[in-house]
Amino acid sequence: MRSLGEMARFQLEGRLQVRDGERSAVVGVDWQHTVERDAWLFTGPLGQGLASIESRAGRARMTLSDGRRVEADTAAELAERVLGVSAPFAELPLWVTARVREGAEVRELDALGRPRQVIDRGWIIDYIEYAGEATDDLPRKLEVHRGDTRLRLIVDSWNP
Repeated sequence: MRSLGEMARFQLEGRLQVRDGERSAVVGVDWQHTVERDAWLFTGPLGQGLASIESRAGRARMTLSDGRRVEADTAAELAERVLGVSAPFAELPLWVTARVREGAEVRELDALGRPRQVIDRGWIIDYIEYAGEATDDLPRKLEVHRGDTRLRLIVDSWNP
């Protein structure tokens, strides 16, 4: 099973579907992660920029396509305030790389010992597909859900 530690840096490109109750949206996502900073660019179906979020310790800023900026203490607070969606931004770097935090419950492993389902802080993380058959391959498709909120990420490319 993967180590508990967060990957120091990665970059991924993919598609994100967000459903919260009856609301649903599908966006492209380009996410650059380092231990100090996260930067997400969300794009529409034709590649146009919809919004970007930059997050550092104690500060997050969202820039919308019309140039408006909104600031908050965390990216999760921004998403809740601007989009009305509860999203676990702080946990996502661990979850998208299939790292398991101490205290999380691993419900199922695949044949290679990689997580298939994890429950962490009330969220259920289902690893639907990995990028390959090696034990250290990263997830390609995963779904994160709690209550009516469901995030489905399909990673088209990883640059760890």
